[in-house]
Amino acid sequence: MERFKTLLLREWMQHQRGWLILMLLPLVITVVLGLFGQAHFDVDDDAGPISGALPAALVLMAGLGAVTLLICWGASLIQSPGLARRDSQDRSIEFWLSLPAGHLPSVGATLLAHLLLLPWAALLVGTLGGLIASLPIIAKVFGFGAWFALPWFGLLAAVASLVLRLALGVLLATLWLSPLILLTMAASAWFKRWGVPLVAGVLFIGGALLDRLYGNPVVWRLSRALAREASMAFFAASRGEGGAALKITGGAGPALGTIPGWCLSDAASALGALASPLFFGAIVVAIGGFALLVLRRQRGA
Repeated sequence: MERFKTLLLREWMQHQRGWLILMLLPLVITVVLGLFGQAHFDVDDDAGPISGALPAALVLMAGLGAVTLLICWGASLIQSPGLARRDSQDRSIEFWLSLPAGHLPSVGATLLAHLLLLPWAALLVGTLGGLIASLPIIAKVFGFGAWFALPWFGLLAAVASLVLRLALGVLLATLWLSPLILLTMAASAWFKRWGVPLVAGVLFIGGALLDRLYGNPVVWRLSRALAREASMAFFAASRGEGGAALKITGGAGPALGTIPGWCLSDAASALGALASPLFFGAIVVAIGGFALLVLRRQRGA
């Protein structure tokens, strides 16, 4: 376990500057636009300032957390093919192979740090940043008193529920997309710069040939199904199977108590989708891609 922690620490030490920039940039932009731009919230004129400040604070915290998460997670997905060849490209593979750390934990630590731990950290930083940004923005629009008079216990409980739901969502979405992620990484490890074009060619050209020559759009259907399930991992109510959508309105003090229950119900729906042949097949393919990554590392190329 200590060796695995060291491998995770290596990822942080190597990428901390870029990660911090990605995590803090949305907060800086939000604060600048909120203080020097035209911050406006549509609220009922007859409602008090707290009625308008409450949904504003909720949106700032949960929204900034979600945006920061998506930025960092998207950056990790884009960067993932290059991670497969990183140690070979910077000539450090001999050093890492000389250490008493197995190939499986070495590859696993890289995937865990970039695809899960970074998005989770970004979600937390973005949410805390939203809390910080809510003070000057709400004070500018509604006054300082409105911020301090917010029902903080219920508000923080609602935000915590949304944060946990998003954290589960990024885990499930990563699992749904894992066959595409790991096969692309494996192709990059084995075929270097031709890996990504090779995977893209197999998907698009192979899919087109199967569709046009044999009338079998299986590649398109599987790709769309994985993308659809990955998106629904964040918001299972969009599945349209009777799930209730979350609605936040002004003057929603009592309604804050419904958010944890909605998050729990939506999370249960997202977890229920895992009991499907598609998910089982996706995990099997992902395990194959992971095995190819480990095999390539064992060869030290």
